Amino acid sequence: MVFDLQAGSSENLIVGFEGYEDAAVYRLSDDMALVQTADYITPMTDDPYLFGQLAAANALSDIYAMGAKPITALNLCNFPAEGIPNSIFKEILAGGAQKVLEAGAVVAGGHTIKDNELKYGLSVSGIIHPDKIVLNSGGKVGDLLILTKPIGTGALFNGVKKGEIDSQFLDAAVKRNSVLNKSASEAMIQHGANACTDVTGFGLLGHLSEMLSSLNLTAEITSSTIPYFEKAFEAAEKGFKPGMSKSNMHSLRSILKFEPSVSEADKWLLVDPQTSGGLMIFIEEEKADALLNDLISGDSPEATIIGKLTEQIDTKILVK
Repeated sequence: MVFDLQAGSSENLIVGFEGYEDAAVYRLSDDMALVQTADYITPMTDDPYLFGQLAAANALSDIYAMGAKPITALNLCNFPAEGIPNSIFKEILAGGAQKVLEAGAVVAGGHTIKDNELKYGLSVSGIIHPDKIVLNSGGKVGDLLILTKPIGTGALFNGVKKGEIDSQFLDAAVKRNSVLNKSASEAMIQHGANACTDVTGFGLLGHLSEMLSSLNLTAEITSSTIPYFEKAFEAAEKGFKPGMSKSNMHSLRSILKFEPSVSEADKWLLVDPQTSGGLMIFIEEEKADALLNDLISGDSPEATIIGKLTEQIDTKILVK
């Protein structure tokens, strides 16, 4: 969500509010820029250490989507004053710290406030060369779209809450999404990707719409190629969709078309809110196979080509 705020300006602010980008970028010198982001979440698992890992991976992902390297992180802790032992908080922070260390960064402090609903996340800073920033808006006609992780965590979470989906399937998805997008980011940089974003709360199609917002192009998505987490499709078929799925779908109504062959479950999974989801990468067709091979052989075995950019037709997003 972007508001028209009077937030000041600077010739060194390369990326700010505009463009739905994943992080802000501020030039420090001719060859270095600071990348900044912040994100925190509510628990999706009863395992506090795993929750800490997921929350940290989720916050770090914005840095990776920009093609940057994280260097420092600050804990953001909204912790209840009563009812939860300090040992749980310690496990959450330990899980977060482990992911930050895995990213090659350091936890440099943080802030805690009392909150009735537990939330945890990080403010993360990274660095990048000012000429090597990967924006979400750089897609070109003919580019293929690669997705690096499965989707469906929102439907799984909703199904588990309703007692209809076994929590083991949600836990497996949470563990998968706790894997950093570090190697996927490094691969897309190496192969010269044109654009990138990560898939989080607005769902796959919501974040895709942000990538298209400044382009007079259409993204054609092939629903049968989308990787889903185990039991996610079943959850969607049973109608387990978070409230945010409905708002995501509503916000896309003027720019989105589904062909008749696309099932209702597929439609809702494509707007399903994710936590620490994968990267969506636009890359030229002749480079796509090499990138895909590197992703699959690395930390993204489920990576697949899910669509392409074409000249604009009567809609911004067409799902086949």
